[in-house]
Amino acid sequence: MQPIKEPREKDDYADRTLDCREAIGAKVQQVTEAAMHAGWTREEIKAAFIEIADHWKTTDHIV
Repeated sequence: MQPIKEPREKDDYADRTLDCREAIGAKVQQVTEAAMHAGWTREEIKAAFIEIADHWKTTDHIV
């Protein structure tokens, strides 16, 4: 598995959030493809990602 691309700068900059989304997007796609290969539907996977993100907003851990 390829490493996730690092931010362009150490400190905050204008497109940092966009850069982060692009950096992890490929990994999310890989997870999605693996989950679909295992038998989950795209809609189930999307719902799971949303639920994980919602949970993560209120806790310090993902699951």
